[in-house]
Amino acid sequence: MRASTVISFVVALVLAGLAVVGVRGWLEAQRVSLAQSAQQDEGKPKNYVVVAKESLGFGDRVTGDRVELLEWASDRVPEGAFRTVEELVGAGEEDARYALSSIEPGELILPGKITTPGQRAKLSTAITPGMRAISIRVNDVLGVAGFVLPGDRVDVMLTRDEGRGPFVDILLQGVRVVAIDQTADDRTDQPSVVRTVTFEVTTDEAQKLTLAANIGTLSLALRNIGAGQMEKTDRVTVVDLNDIDSSKRDQELARAQAELAAARAAQDQTSAEALARVAKLESELEQLRQAAAEKPAEPVAAEAPAPATADPDFANVGVIRGGQRAEYRVLSYFGQ
Repeated sequence: MRASTVISFVVALVLAGLAVVGVRGWLEAQRVSLAQSAQQDEGKPKNYVVVAKESLGFGDRVTGDRVELLEWASDRVPEGAFRTVEELVGAGEEDARYALSSIEPGELILPGKITTPGQRAKLSTAITPGMRAISIRVNDVLGVAGFVLPGDRVDVMLTRDEGRGPFVDILLQGVRVVAIDQTADDRTDQPSVVRTVTFEVTTDEAQKLTLAANIGTLSLALRNIGAGQMEKTDRVTVVDLNDIDSSKRDQELARAQAELAAARAAQDQTSAEALARVAKLESELEQLRQAAAEKPAEPVAAEAPAPATADPDFANVGVIRGGQRAEYRVLSYFGQ
């Protein structure tokens, strides 16, 4: 066996031993670190929050058997979260709380979704601060066949007639429905024909709805729950009902424009031909006048009567210039 092979084998064994020692040292350090962290966590207080144990709907009372504590892993607890069940449910009827909107199992209970202690779940408590609730009367057609439910968003359309024919305007867009008849539970999913729909609107929008309900007919158009953007709308009149296919209208407009352009071109061509004809006639007339002036007069016998001369023939020529027609009377020598 050569010396180089022996040396390589010995170096490999030394490196392998150093690697084993290094890995064992690193693993021991990690074990100690984890043990210290566990000891620190055991001595550190844990955070708990109150979550729903079962589904809660609008008006449901929040009781101890319907909520539970959940350990919160982070040091930062959401603002307003309840740390204990007693803090949430209270000790008696005067501390009772009620749900203002639907709360799903496992969902964190925050003050904005429940009433204050002792307060009943009323519609006034579910209205966003600064907003107003206003109701309008509807029927099975105007109310989208009963498919408008609490929590939906709708567009409000106003139909009226000011003497020039009926027309429709989009009065409000994306208005939130807070109640139908006397139901404000946003978990309602069964359509029902109702007589009134209550909206959450601003003061200005409430004034518009009140005025519109007295001067015309209000209709609802159900929107997608996630479509929050506003759209540019135009007034629709009776004339627009006949405008079914805009592509056909554009084709008719293009055809009319082409016919107008062709008519103007034909008019310009006719005017040019008439002007050329007048110029030709004037040139021939000038030539005849020059020939008559150059020809000497023949002597006439005294006793012979003067021959009768024929009256010259004249022709009327019409010329169209810039849409205006002008008449010219010229001497005609054709046919002589």
